[in-house]
Amino acid sequence: MNERACDLYDFVEGKRLCLMHLPCFITLLIALCSTTLHAQTEVKSKSVYLELAGSGGLGSVNYEQDFYLFEKGTLAWRAGLSLAPIDKNNGVGLVFPLMLHAKLGSGSSQVDAGIGQGVTVTTNGAFFSLTTAEIGYRYQKTQSPWFFRAAYTPLISYIVDFQVQHWGGLSIGYTLNATTK
Repeated sequence: MNERACDLYDFVEGKRLCLMHLPCFITLLIALCSTTLHAQTEVKSKSVYLELAGSGGLGSVNYEQDFYLFEKGTLAWRAGLSLAPIDKNNGVGLVFPLMLHAKLGSGSSQVDAGIGQGVTVTTNGAFFSLTTAEIGYRYQKTQSPWFFRAAYTPLISYIVDFQVQHWGGLSIGYTLNATTK
């Protein structure tokens, strides 16, 4: 890691948390707090889904909400919850994957791409976070509330040193309300 780029840092449980990565997290929080960017007449979809592997580790339960509709797709935020065994010293981790993502395309097939943070708190009180990213394929028939997704979801660590864990995920979900324009 470039030490010069991370001159400012805090210590959390003896590990360095680079403050240069906070803009991504702050952007995500702003999106979570503001589900409308301007007055629109569209109904934005809300979905729940199960993800096997993926951004939450071994699996997660997620809530997703669109917050901006545009001609070529939709911007959405998602928040999830997962439990993951860490190791003997840290115990079990409670993982919160938080992401911003874009669903690009029209019709049944869409590209789903996003970035966010995976925040973990362990049963022994340790805290750490990873950057999460995704690029994948989402399939949802126009008149169906059910959708399926397959994605490449690398987990990116930057606290001690820069590492990328190549990972993927499969999702099945249900849209609670349809999007109309």
